[in-house]
Amino acid sequence: MDLGEINRERIRRLALWHLGKKTSPVQIDVELHKRCNLKCVFCARFVEHEKLNKESRKDEMPLEKWLEIVDECKELNALMFNIEGINEPFFHSKLLLPVMKRVKTVGMFGILTTNGILINDKIARFIVEIGWDRLHVSIHSYKAEIHDRLVGKEGAFKKAKRAVEMINKWKKRLKSNKPMLNLNICVNRLNFKHLPQMVKFAGNLGFEYIFTEPLMIYHEKAEELKLNAKERKQLSSYVEKAKRLAEKYKLDNNFGTIDRNLEEEIVKSASRMKPLLLKDVKDFSEGLISAPCLKPWDTISIRYDGKTAHCGFVEKGENVKQKSLKEIWFGKYFNEVRKRMLKKELFEHCHKCVPSDLTQRRRFRKELIKMVKELKGKWMKY
Repeated sequence: MDLGEINRERIRRLALWHLGKKTSPVQIDVELHKRCNLKCVFCARFVEHEKLNKESRKDEMPLEKWLEIVDECKELNALMFNIEGINEPFFHSKLLLPVMKRVKTVGMFGILTTNGILINDKIARFIVEIGWDRLHVSIHSYKAEIHDRLVGKEGAFKKAKRAVEMINKWKKRLKSNKPMLNLNICVNRLNFKHLPQMVKFAGNLGFEYIFTEPLMIYHEKAEELKLNAKERKQLSSYVEKAKRLAEKYKLDNNFGTIDRNLEEEIVKSASRMKPLLLKDVKDFSEGLISAPCLKPWDTISIRYDGKTAHCGFVEKGENVKQKSLKEIWFGKYFNEVRKRMLKKELFEHCHKCVPSDLTQRRRFRKELIKMVKELKGKWMKY
């Protein structure tokens, strides 16, 4: 299955939940560990960087458990394995690489987000050889000095760029179109004017998709990067220029397409997202269509210590060390969260909902409405 087919199946499963039929999760978001080699000023872990590295080493699950989890995901009929978290996955490559290989061995769609600087030629070849599906590389400016300043490490830009070049070299040598390369950009005061140049940069470097996320404020230091009212107004003109260039370079993206992830209202609301989440469903009152968040019906998030939840920002939940994924998915915690979402009762952490989840959910909701009508029509024939 490609990503388009997976998302169509996602909508079908959501529609079945809406109509009263329980189904499997589509997506598994995993945080293999909490270690990171960078200290990005906009990141949620910025203040507790060293503390998180130490905690991770103490509580990480072993490789054997993660391989069991991958197999469980497949048995549960999950389709996508998304390796993410406030970490750098390749910082623990002895754990990561076997997990990636198992994901592809069992036939799941694999996504991984990385800062790129630990990818060497051997790892680049491995990524291509196993047929990994999608690699998200975070580069926040076409100017080395700006990117390095944002991530807190001199030379980071050069290494990330080199990683992309190595991936493309092996794709060419092995005659593979995988992984699809995705450029991730955290849009902030230092780089918002760079968007048009970033499109050129992405096109010339061989990226196929540009993913933008407005700055989220997790701590005081990040306030320095926040766009003011004047800059938010200016942003739209840079987005328009970037959109035209993306069309020229044939680069898919989430800022100039249906998702429109850099709209002024969204950029302004980042870090205080609950009002927008509720605004999107104020005119809906029926089932899943009225739920401000759909994750409890399509996603399981698994933390480095085994805790599970519907969202990566949740600190509590049942643990894979005590229960199977199937028991967790159809169990008490997820059922309680689903009931709460159907009542439009958001959690405090929902303020931290990333804008891309909001805009993606808008698209999913429109498709869900169509799918529900289609399934109802089919069932009425019998």
